[in-house]
Amino acid sequence: MSKTKKMKENRFTYNPYFLENKKFIQWRLTRTPELEDFWISYIHENPDLEEELWKAIEVFDKIEINKRRFKDTDILYDRIIESTLYNKHKKKRFLYSISSAAAIALLLLATTFYFIRKDSSSKEAISAEVIGKTLPEQEVKLLAGGKEIVLSQNVMVQLNNGHISYTDSTNTEKTLEANSIQTNKLIVPDGKRSFLVLADGSKVWINSGTELEFPTKFSGKTREIKVNGEIYIDVVRLDKQPFIVHTPDLDVQVFGTRFNVSAYTSDKTSSVVLVNGRVEVKTRDNQSIRMNPNEKVEFRDGGMNKESVDVSLYTSWVEGVFIFNRTPVSELFKKVGRYYNVSFENVESDKRITGKLYLSENLQDVLASISLLTGKDYTIENNIISVIK
Repeated sequence: MSKTKKMKENRFTYNPYFLENKKFIQWRLTRTPELEDFWISYIHENPDLEEELWKAIEVFDKIEINKRRFKDTDILYDRIIESTLYNKHKKKRFLYSISSAAAIALLLLATTFYFIRKDSSSKEAISAEVIGKTLPEQEVKLLAGGKEIVLSQNVMVQLNNGHISYTDSTNTEKTLEANSIQTNKLIVPDGKRSFLVLADGSKVWINSGTELEFPTKFSGKTREIKVNGEIYIDVVRLDKQPFIVHTPDLDVQVFGTRFNVSAYTSDKTSSVVLVNGRVEVKTRDNQSIRMNPNEKVEFRDGGMNKESVDVSLYTSWVEGVFIFNRTPVSELFKKVGRYYNVSFENVESDKRITGKLYLSENLQDVLASISLLTGKDYTIENNIISVIK
């Protein structure tokens, strides 16, 4: 028997598929020096499995759970291994796509968490407290050319030579001729998103609960849009025609860049997060701050504050992910509420969580994922969301 084969048999209790392996799971959860050394040595001795290992790491690291919840790690490992991600009797290699495998693993971990909770509390009386309800669905609307047009979910709206192209609610592609000097408005309600390509080619990702005003053409000395809500924008650089984003509290002058603006009138703060390029942020009373990449400017109570940040915490929603780092649970539910058009109340505000939340189309799956972050179980029935006590 070869050295490599012996090593696989000695070090792996079940099989060489890493997401089933207890030591691999322990490594990704704890990252101890001993385990780091073990896996470095493993790759040196098994170079043919290096690619598969990195795929497994990428999948597992997408599932950023609150590790402190799983104090009895043996139960967690056993549940994962018992509910294998792969058929042990098949010898085919790791063929799942990263996104599919991440979804399967996330569901597995959510199920594991449920059974751990169930096992530890089966003798206790179960009670539930209502914390929210789903709201009636609303449609994305485009106000242009004197018309109100209902659009498809997540549709792309594009401006080109005085024309607005879009897909309506019947999934029919249409083009509208609009006045070159008029201002148009895109209304994206809670529970919906949209994407807009402006006349200069700048790209705008529009989050839930946002209204965006924009011209059919940029004909003056500046290019200007207005936003109430949240956008991520990739601005085409035109030195002779600066780009300005107006919010209820701030004006952001752009010099060719990518950045996120969050300016909901219902929030106590507004913020600008710069990914790259340069911007200058001004208040209504002419306070101004110039920003460098990886910085955030926050406006609160009439003043501005600048700090260095991890920009992914503020821009990941564009990729369908919320990332949290010691974020209050109340902030999590506020974001989720907007994204899924759910009204939450009576949620705890003191606890902070760290992790990733993948924004599935299925709210039930999202609630299962939130359980991993908060350590509580949630149910949804007849549009009512409850937390199990």
